Amino acid sequence: MHEVEVLRRGKCYLTPFTVAHIDDVASILSKENLEEIFILGFDSPHEALLDMVESSDCYIARLDSGDILFVGGLWYGEDAELPQMFAMFSSKLKKNFTMMARGSKMLLHFFEKGHDALTMTILTKHQAMVQWAVWLGFEPVGVYEYAGHQYIDFVRCNPNSKSVYDDTLRPAMH
Repeated sequence: MHEVEVLRRGKCYLTPFTVAHIDDVASILSKENLEEIFILGFDSPHEALLDMVESSDCYIARLDSGDILFVGGLWYGEDAELPQMFAMFSSKLKKNFTMMARGSKMLLHFFEKGHDALTMTILTKHQAMVQWAVWLGFEPVGVYEYAGHQYIDFVRCNPNSKSVYDDTLRPAMH
């Protein structure tokens, strides 16, 4: 299958996530992502991935070797003021950690071109993912519980944005 390269950095590129990718991605997901899929109420990884294709702006970060680093995207909730960034990582994350980090920054900068701020939500027990979010520049803004699990809410304001009309970027007035 020929893939469109939306963006490239070295040996890593972004390509739109499509239904044709679902089987490949389902077979490489990390145990943490598989756990969260079931916490969120999906019956299978395939069901969750199909939902991602249908309801989000989603991309695969892939190496020239064919290895998938992660699937990441933005979800636009009906009640949400800001899009929520998410990522589902390969079980080979440790083997490809440096490339995953570069791919994450590439995806973040790609999304920042069209958004003044992004949010993210991560299970508190997944400390490596929490640290990844902080490394990307997301700041924790709250903790909540869902289905018996604690999550951390994060927000990241686009440092390149000069918008003074976005309430989330305005300084607090006391």
